[in-house]
Amino acid sequence: MNKPLVAESSSRTSSVRCKESLLLLRALQDLQNGRGGIVELLGEPGSGKSRLLTQLTSTARDRGVTTLDGRCYPSEQHDPLHVFTRALNGLMTAERLTALSPDHAALLRSALCARLGGRGDGPAPLQLSQAVHALLSQAADHGLLLVLDDFHWADPQSLELADHLARWTFRAPVLLVLAHRSRQAAPSLLSTLAQGAEQGRVCRLELQPLTLGQAARLLGVRPDTPWLPSVLQESRGNPLYLLAQGDATPLGPGLRTDLLTGRLAPLAAELAVLDPAERLVAESAAVLGDRFSRDELSAVSELPVDETCTVVNTLIQLDIMRPLRCSATQLGFRHPVLRRVLHDQTNRCWRSQAHRRALTVLNRRAASASERAVHIELSTSSYTPGDLETLARAGQETEQSSPYDAVRWLLTALHGLPASEQPEGAAGRLLGLIPPLARALRAANYLADDASLRMQLTQGSALDPGEAHRAAVRLCVIVECLHGRFNEAAELVTAELGTLRKIGADNDLLAQLTIYHGIVCSLRGGDSLPEVAAQALVLARAGGRRTTLAGAMALHALGELSAGRTAQSLASYDAAVRQMDELSNTEMHYYSEYLALLGWCAMALGRPREAESFYERGTGVVRDCSHNALLPVLLSGLAEAQLRQGRLESARRSAVEAADLSGYLGAQQLRALALAQEALCVTYADPPGSSRASALTEQGVHTLRRSFGHWHGAAVLTLGEALLMQGNPDRCVSLLLELGGAELRDLDPAQRPRAFELLTLASLSGATGSTSMWADRTAGAAQVLRLPHNRAYALLSRGHVLTEQGDWDAAVTLYQEAERAFDGAQLRLQRLTARIRAARAASNCSRPELAAELWASAQELAEQWDVLLLARLSPDTPLENSLGRGCHALLPAPIPAVTGLEVLTDREREVARFAGTGRRTREIAEALRLSPRTVEVHLSRIYRKLEIGSRAELARLMAVRISTDART
Repeated sequence: MNKPLVAESSSRTSSVRCKESLLLLRALQDLQNGRGGIVELLGEPGSGKSRLLTQLTSTARDRGVTTLDGRCYPSEQHDPLHVFTRALNGLMTAERLTALSPDHAALLRSALCARLGGRGDGPAPLQLSQAVHALLSQAADHGLLLVLDDFHWADPQSLELADHLARWTFRAPVLLVLAHRSRQAAPSLLSTLAQGAEQGRVCRLELQPLTLGQAARLLGVRPDTPWLPSVLQESRGNPLYLLAQGDATPLGPGLRTDLLTGRLAPLAAELAVLDPAERLVAESAAVLGDRFSRDELSAVSELPVDETCTVVNTLIQLDIMRPLRCSATQLGFRHPVLRRVLHDQTNRCWRSQAHRRALTVLNRRAASASERAVHIELSTSSYTPGDLETLARAGQETEQSSPYDAVRWLLTALHGLPASEQPEGAAGRLLGLIPPLARALRAANYLADDASLRMQLTQGSALDPGEAHRAAVRLCVIVECLHGRFNEAAELVTAELGTLRKIGADNDLLAQLTIYHGIVCSLRGGDSLPEVAAQALVLARAGGRRTTLAGAMALHALGELSAGRTAQSLASYDAAVRQMDELSNTEMHYYSEYLALLGWCAMALGRPREAESFYERGTGVVRDCSHNALLPVLLSGLAEAQLRQGRLESARRSAVEAADLSGYLGAQQLRALALAQEALCVTYADPPGSSRASALTEQGVHTLRRSFGHWHGAAVLTLGEALLMQGNPDRCVSLLLELGGAELRDLDPAQRPRAFELLTLASLSGATGSTSMWADRTAGAAQVLRLPHNRAYALLSRGHVLTEQGDWDAAVTLYQEAERAFDGAQLRLQRLTARIRAARAASNCSRPELAAELWASAQELAEQWDVLLLARLSPDTPLENSLGRGCHALLPAPIPAVTGLEVLTDREREVARFAGTGRRTREIAEALRLSPRTVEVHLSRIYRKLEIGSRAELARLMAVRISTDART
């Protein structure tokens, strides 16, 4: 609504009181017909009494009715009969006084006519009321209207006079209208008027709160205006306060200034008469808020409690404050608008200190964080850590009830609490603020109409405040995805795209949101990703920035791969890598999701080393922004890339951090994946039969929920591999088949070859199902995405079938071919397992030389990569005696006690011999041209393999071995 409409609303204020206006006009018509009376008009401050009286007096004058009016003021409460003197001054002519009886004329001269007589002690109220009655009746030839407004401020003598007038019935056509606030009116007057109303001598008009229709007419809007009901509720149906809500409605901020000089002027005048102590206590109450006690007012005002109580009683009498119904000790303002006017008029320096004192009071009261947050904001511009924690909690409390406040408080906390300066775990606590921030942003319509919050949202970033809306939408989409609500995320980004197309947004903005749409599609699964990715690439090429083009290329590569177009996917991937390499980390700071997308694509293409570099770059980019919601996504991707390269400890650390941060975000699917990755890392890194690996796997399985999407499928697949390696093939199959049955429909096409190979292996190890069937499915999945590592999974599966059939020579050939393919794809763990299976098959086909060579190299690699699960294998352990049939002969029976040095590698034997002669670490390092650190690593492995605990034990063992070798 614009300002002209607001100006017009002033003239319509009385018109919304149609019923009351008609009753007053009817009384005026009765007066013209020769019947007088008394009308009591009562209502809350600002309810429209004065405007109704103005309309009444104006109409009466137009109709030729003699009209007298007077208003009472607080400053005149000690001036006897001042309101009657002012109202009747026009009638006090010499001619009219002469026409009265001498006694009545003398009374009027002494009491009301200051120019002629003076006032002395004043006459008795009864005689004076008879004289006034006679004067009014004499002047009422054609009707007389006497209006007395704000009569609750009347002096005691005026009250007595009015009390007596109200008890008399005017025989002449005289209409007396008394307007007052019932809370502040004298009890004697209220009693007389109430008795007159019961006897029918007094017509009582009480102004009720406005209805929705009346409020709409007052503001000049439609009754179905969305914001009108809430504004009406806040104003409690009071016209003055309804207009004053303009700051919170489309009426515009300029309305407040108009009201302060216009409609709110009576409030300012009412406050202006307060003495210094009353003003101080009232301002202290305005600082405290909507409710307060006398003790709290004393603490903020710094006045003694007794003096504060006295002042509070006065303010209650003045109807500035009112006792709250729900409490015997709590007080409040008669309306929040009055508090706002008081608060805005206080001295800023004093107000800031008072808010800090109020904060201390609220801390003692154990008030909610949202109550305290207001005082924190208004008391300082530099926040302590405690202040920021309170703001964070306040934002979480008010994300729906007061979203604009919540966004402001949460952003202040996120910007002010850097994790680097906080105790361990602070980064997770900050991430925990992201979901409530996203919900508050949605409730606040993404800050579309708040410039200050848009600026705060983009604080310290390269984003323009005009881009804050887009940033808010992107954050909400990310949070929806993290919470597994992919359909809701898709609806959100689709609706935003539709809005942007309608307003003709530029191609860069459309491309960015289309990329987000593609990310949601890829996480959710389905067939729409290729089409969305193609749209994003077209938009990015038509006018996107360099960062947008890089993201679109990465998405296009993933889309083409999901459609089975491997060659096109590789071309887009290479282009995306080149484009991303040209961008600095500063440019990528706010687009780390593109790095995550490129890492995901690299993993799907079987390039974990390249994926690791993208994920590492992404985590490095967002590390300094500890509340970046993509950090756990990048960490989980990094864990997967490190795991597939056999870097188990690094992968485990990344997975642990990803699981921890995902928990703070409420990202259950991502947390389940990170827990699964940790379980698989420990399964490979611990010796066979590890209880730690089993416990972590069970925790991961327990965390799984019935769901769908990329993260859920990856978590199930990872846990299935862990279960299989721990000797649970049946549970592995059962878990994997939950991903859409035997076709694994709910699993990403890029992950199906690996899953089918696990099912083939599980069936070989005794699980239900046909080994040959799963091998055929592996081959079919590999044909969909013709990539080297997928072909390697198909070769492994076919090798398992040949192993089951006893065709060991053919199995060796397939396993070795799979190993070479895995080596080219940088998949170390798969390469190692393929070599071990080849060694096992070679040992069964009477090729001992090849078997020994493969076993030795496999053990050396397993030792080098700390894959203890595979390092403690023996080529002589038969398949049926292996520990855990699900480990498909990769896990041998418990290793017997070591009697020699056969379990050591050649390098470890050299180190052990030097250590057995008493040489120190540095001397061994110089002799073998190694670093001291490498020597210590070898020694720790030697201790573990030989089951000894010190260098002294190693020296004794080596002495025995050297002497034995000498005798032989």
